[in-house]
Amino acid sequence: MTLWRRVFVERRAVVLPLVVVLLANVAAYILLVLPLEHSVTSAASESVQAQGDLARARREATDAKNARTSSVQADDELQKFYSGVLATTFAQARDVADFWLDRTARAAGVTKKGSEYDYDTVKDSRLVRVKGTVSLEGSYGNIRRFLYAAETAKEFIVIEKVELAESGSSVGGGDTLGVKLNLSTYYVAAESK
Repeated sequence: MTLWRRVFVERRAVVLPLVVVLLANVAAYILLVLPLEHSVTSAASESVQAQGDLARARREATDAKNARTSSVQADDELQKFYSGVLATTFAQARDVADFWLDRTARAAGVTKKGSEYDYDTVKDSRLVRVKGTVSLEGSYGNIRRFLYAAETAKEFIVIEKVELAESGSSVGGGDTLGVKLNLSTYYVAAESK
């Protein structure tokens, strides 16, 4: 008989309960501890994911709040622009452009030769675009001064195209240039009810 078999036979009353307890411990570990360990690990990863989702949701809420605030602010600024800067009729818009051009041309030393205005509606908007063609004459330096004044003016006039052509006349020893400007401004049409 081998040593282990002899120990088992002689100490059966002690070894058998130990083997049963050992098997019960292994079964309890496999049936109870491992699933609980897995559920704890799952709960921990779900907690981390939930914290990430919460942080993302807070970021999105802040972004939405900022977008709403920006939208309201943009609407307010647009209303101020519509009511404070833009004209309300074609005649007002044409007069603003024409008077502003006359005043600015005189200040820059440029002569206004003529102007024509027309309008067209802006699709899906209350705005109406007033288009104009203006002919000016002056020295190169004065034309530059006029264009600078046009770019920095508070009036809402957009110069879309500048065409230069030598007019051939001499004023004070310098050649004058003819300038044709295509410009636009806008006005807010009355709301139709």
